[in-house]
Amino acid sequence: GMLGSSATVMVVNPSVKAASAKELVALLKTAPDKTSYASAGNGTAPHFAAEMFKLSTGTSMLHVPYKGSAPAITDTLAGQTQVMFPSLFTAVPYVKAGKLKALGVAGTKRSALMPDVPTLQEQGIADVDVSQWYGIFAPAKTPAPIVAQLNKVLNEVLADKSVIKRLEDHGAEVSTMTPEQMRAYVAQEQVKWKKVVQAARISAD
Repeated sequence: GMLGSSATVMVVNPSVKAASAKELVALLKTAPDKTSYASAGNGTAPHFAAEMFKLSTGTSMLHVPYKGSAPAITDTLAGQTQVMFPSLFTAVPYVKAGKLKALGVAGTKRSALMPDVPTLQEQGIADVDVSQWYGIFAPAKTPAPIVAQLNKVLNEVLADKSVIKRLEDHGAEVSTMTPEQMRAYVAQEQVKWKKVVQAARISAD
């Protein structure tokens, strides 16, 4: 089943001389390949979001893949890499502490946690709409009645107001699905991201 989703946000190290996504685009065009972006690894949402940004703006950045979000954001905080597209869930504490600058939300609406941060679309950067979703999966041959029971319990937990508030306080939005809806959603996501992989010529290396 589905737990929920969190919008992706473009953040930069405070040393980057850009106060908006549009200013970053201008900076990247004056000094191509001088800026690197961190991702949680090849094929992850931060990787795809950055590649969509590059395609949409005609800019270039060096990709530095890490083994997970934690080391990626650690090096962005330290300035080893300059740009990252983490989830709001990951980014909010660092943005509020002034350790990272949020330049734009890669979604259709602003975040209630950072209402002053415009979307990339508001800044004239289209086609960068990336939500990082969280689901729970069982082994492939788990009997259908067990899957149904797990899904029922999961959705009951996600209906708890205290659980909803805790997730929302960290930038995630709760949403639930049946196992059938989840399978269809995953298949839809595979089609969507296959197109991005082909357009950006992303390889597994």
